[in-house]
Amino acid sequence: MNVLIAGVGILGRNLCTLYLERGDHVRALAFSASEFEGMEHPHLQMVTGDVTRPETLAGLCEGMELIISCIGITRLKGNLAHIDVDYLGNVNLLREAEKAGVKKFGFISPAGVDEGKGSVPLLKAKHLFESELKRSPIEWLIFRSGGFFSDLKAMGEMAQKGSMFVIGNGHNHFTPIDARDLAEVMVEDLDTQANRVIDIGGPEDMTWNEICQTCFEHYGKKPLILKFPQGLCEFFLKVLRPFAKSSHAMGKLIVFMSTLDLPTEKRGKRSFSSYLRESD
Repeated sequence: MNVLIAGVGILGRNLCTLYLERGDHVRALAFSASEFEGMEHPHLQMVTGDVTRPETLAGLCEGMELIISCIGITRLKGNLAHIDVDYLGNVNLLREAEKAGVKKFGFISPAGVDEGKGSVPLLKAKHLFESELKRSPIEWLIFRSGGFFSDLKAMGEMAQKGSMFVIGNGHNHFTPIDARDLAEVMVEDLDTQANRVIDIGGPEDMTWNEICQTCFEHYGKKPLILKFPQGLCEFFLKVLRPFAKSSHAMGKLIVFMSTLDLPTEKRGKRSFSSYLRESD
């Protein structure tokens, strides 16, 4: 099969590896050539393009049977907003797929898109594209996942310095997942299913307090969890918005994810504690 993987972050790289391991031909799209560092395979074609500029995507989808978009921004840079990349950029990719007669289009979103589409810029952009994809003549599959272990590990490295923080009481729970587990489920479901929204998480629901405790245990530190009231965070974000829209957008996402229960179906195999041990 000929597969296009758009975006070569941690999930995109795992998807490329899995499809190449089973003998498929993979075309990978990245914004710059530097993102392909360490990726080499005789059946891997590496191309660059800017999804916000549709002219750079011309012909990208020709000959492809499946497209999986991992396109999105979590850290806003310059003048780009989530609406520009997570929505319009993906629409540009979808239009190319439609022109090329691609059979199926897979898309990744965070858990909580429906609940947060009205207040969180990232989730609004994801929801808008999901709606566009559902109207397309192409078969589609939308995956909504819990948070990635890799992101939680980066946050958890604060534990080495002696403290971590949560927003609210830390009791809200979600179902984080290893990117490799997520990629394996996506490959499996894209082979057999279509026109569905699929929730995916790891093997266990965890609260934010439990995430912190796991990180402290891993680093052998005495737990010190600082708790910031949700109302205070919301007030600060309201003041911040006119001066730093990118920081405001990220803050809205963090507060939302921290203060809502967002459990997903438990399909991953690797636990967060195992991931921390094995990724050191």
